[in-house]
Amino acid sequence: MFPPRVRAAGIGFPYSLTVAVFGGTAPYVGTLFKELGYSGFFPWYMAAPCLGSSVVYLRLPETAHKQLER
Repeated sequence: MFPPRVRAAGIGFPYSLTVAVFGGTAPYVGTLFKELGYSGFFPWYMAAPCLGSSVVYLRLPETAHKQLER
């Protein structure tokens, strides 16, 4: 999927960014929803990134049998 020279950054940066955005804001958003009386919305807030990740995963090309770039 990524050339060897950027493979670690290509995997690590998006992972770190999503963990920071959704994992970092989850306690705040959960508390906010509860204070506003919408505590049932929190699971949907967490399901949204899961749905987005599933769409990305399903659209990724298969690269198992391709020649590796050097």
